Amino acid sequence: MPTTQTKELTKPRMVSGDSPWLSPWLIIGSVGLLAVILAVIAFRHMDREKRFMETSLAAQAHMLMESLEAGSRTGIMGRMGWGRNHLQMLMEQTAQEPHVLYLRLVDQKGRVVLSSNPEEAGQEMPPQSPAEAGGHVFSDFQGKKAFEVSRPYEPWARCAVTSRGPCSEDRGGHGPGMGRGPGGERANPFPEAGPLRLVVGLDATPLQEALRQDLAHNALLLSILFLLGATGLIALFWAHGYRLARQSLRTMQRMTEAIFARMPVGLIATDRHGIIRRTNPAAQSLLGPRAAPVQRLTELPALETLRHRLEKGEDPIEENIVCGTERQRPLPLLIHATTLKDPGEEIAGFAFLLSDMTALHTLEQKLRRHERLAALGKLASGVAHEIRNPLSSIKGFAAILARKAGDDPTAQDVARTMTHEVDRLNRVISELLEFARPAELDPKPVRLRDIIQHSLKLVEKDAHHAGVHLGVDIVPPDLEAVLDADRFAQVLLNLYLNAIQAMDRGGSLTVRAFMDQGELRVAVEDTGPGISPEALGHIFDPYFTTKPNGVGLGLSIVHKIVDAHGGEISVDRADGVGTRFVIRIPQRDAAPIHHREVESP
Repeated sequence: MPTTQTKELTKPRMVSGDSPWLSPWLIIGSVGLLAVILAVIAFRHMDREKRFMETSLAAQAHMLMESLEAGSRTGIMGRMGWGRNHLQMLMEQTAQEPHVLYLRLVDQKGRVVLSSNPEEAGQEMPPQSPAEAGGHVFSDFQGKKAFEVSRPYEPWARCAVTSRGPCSEDRGGHGPGMGRGPGGERANPFPEAGPLRLVVGLDATPLQEALRQDLAHNALLLSILFLLGATGLIALFWAHGYRLARQSLRTMQRMTEAIFARMPVGLIATDRHGIIRRTNPAAQSLLGPRAAPVQRLTELPALETLRHRLEKGEDPIEENIVCGTERQRPLPLLIHATTLKDPGEEIAGFAFLLSDMTALHTLEQKLRRHERLAALGKLASGVAHEIRNPLSSIKGFAAILARKAGDDPTAQDVARTMTHEVDRLNRVISELLEFARPAELDPKPVRLRDIIQHSLKLVEKDAHHAGVHLGVDIVPPDLEAVLDADRFAQVLLNLYLNAIQAMDRGGSLTVRAFMDQGELRVAVEDTGPGISPEALGHIFDPYFTTKPNGVGLGLSIVHKIVDAHGGEISVDRADGVGTRFVIRIPQRDAAPIHHREVESP
């Protein structure tokens, strides 16, 4: 997986629990702020209502005062004998109006001069600063709350400006307590009291009741708005948290799917009955290109056996098995099997991790083969040196025997046979020593066409006698690779000779060379009878041969030289369809793959 993708997958994502927008303190603060805002709005509304009602009561009180003063002026201007008793009667009549508790006429010391309640006359009332200043106050009166308003009382000072004319007009005498003042104006009926103030007390019970109702109404409305607002805020936070949770879930799902799809090992997930629910691409690749229709583990007997073991409580299981279906060849697999449990600790399904052990097994086989060949090489080297010395003596004795035989044909034939067998045995020992000796290479950039054509010229005569056609396909024609030219030519020569010897009835031998994904590929193909399946796994073993006169070291030496180049050699075709040896040698520079017609060398 690329590094950028790895960083993207491993980068921590913000989930709902980490988001500051879902902090409980933020929710509490938001709801508290909403409560404060609603409380301020309700308080301002109640205060406005209270001021409006107080203004209304104050206007009502001032209207009563205006009426009382207007009545007083009318009495002063229109009747003879207007005085204290008439004003007392007017105040008592005015106090009969609904919601009017009392009217008082007080002097500057707070003594009641006249009152709608005659019992209060002469009493001293405590001064009320707001009322004195022309405002209003609330006071207690006979168990009720009174709304009290006051202002100066001077009806006689205003009568001179009325439309009826001056108050000094004499209409038939003087009333009790009334006299004339300077300039012809009627005098103040209470000259001894000084400046007077008229105090009106209205019943504030309706105001208080309305305020209580307004308070209850506002409290109810505030509670409803608070509940609706708090519910809305919490719902918004929950919706935001839900969106974050879904986004986090989608992110986790994408990450899980990416990991699931890019796992280098196969994964098969089943339910508790063994029905396959999920397989990743690696598992499908291991089970074969048509493995997707596999629906139950019963089609994979090895995995079904592991499932039964898991059901019996053997968990987890790690085992090397050979797994295959009717559609796919068996594969060596390392299986990690485990149970999947639900929150109630009941078995909900099973998971199987499949690791392809083919490469590891191949590596183990190569290692064992190298160890075996190394031991064999050491043994062969020692034995060859021990055998070669007697062979020289035997060959010398055969030459002496041939000279002393003279004309004896039997002796001459024995001498020739001894020499021939000694030479053959010496060649075997030379090959054995070549096999045992470490492959020392001298790799250099070479043109593949030169190596292939040179090696083919060495077998042209043998191919012509066997009726074998030779072909070459090198792409591109000037293809170069880093190789030990002599050693690689030896590899090709051994493969040519084996192919020509296998085609005793004629055929064709083709050599192909090209670059593929950074490695040199050289294929040697023939149309002979092929290699039997029994022999296919042993063809590179030393001294394994199917030819009557073969030694069995040719392909072993080929394998050793290819391995020394850091490459691999394999056989691609089976019995009955010819044989193709493919050599793969890694190269630092890769060339694109091209295709061209096979040409003769």
